[in-house]
Formats: sequence, C-alpha cells, structure tokens
Amino acid sequence: MPTVIRAYFRTDIAAARLQHRPDHIRHIAAHLPEIVCAGALCDEAQAPRGLFLAVQGDSAQARALIESDPYHRAGLFERVETEPFLQFVPHANPRLLDEELERALQSAAAAAT
Repeated sequence: MPTVIRAYFRTDIAAARLQHRPDHIRHIAAHLPEIVCAGALCDEAQAPRGLFLAVQGDSAQARALIESDPYHRAGLFERVETEPFLQFVPHANPRLLDEELERALQSAAAAAT
C-alpha cells in the first residue's frame, strides 16, 4: 500500500530551498520507481510551502525516503507527516471505480430499506 508524505517547509527558507533544489530534484529522480506521484504544496499564490509525495511502501520506507532528501538533511522542514494511502485513481484495475460505485449503491439501497 502506498504511503503519503506531507513535508511542510519552515518559514524564511526560500534562499536555502533554491540552493538545495537541484540536489532535491536529483534525489526525486533517483527514486522515481518508488514514487506514485509527487508535487509541491502551495499557498493560493502558488508559493511552495511544502512537498506532497505518494510512495510505494510502508511508513518506515516513506520516512527513509524523505529523511534522505536534501531538503530534510538541510533542516528545511518544519514538520513531516506520513500515513497510509489507499489509491483509487489511477489504479491497476481500470474497473475499480465502477466496482466501488456498485458497492456504494448497494450499501445505500440496503441502508434505505
């Protein structure tokens, strides 16, 4: 099961983030086979305030990945959260949403009676 990582930047680290960004990108590129999806967490003005990654593996594996990231090693994160992630889209089973909808409709019908 994938694990979600949300890593939030400390304030006033913009210059340090830019300094470590090339190494961070290389780190992410080196781990592409493990990454389901990744991107920046942004404010409304699209200024980065952290990272979001969904990675294959358990919490310990996810923590090892983020703790080896240059941003983490440079102390740029205020906090890091991980939790299991049950991925529905995209999914290896292309009929998963149809199957889930059918189960949901059956459950709703049963609850209504």
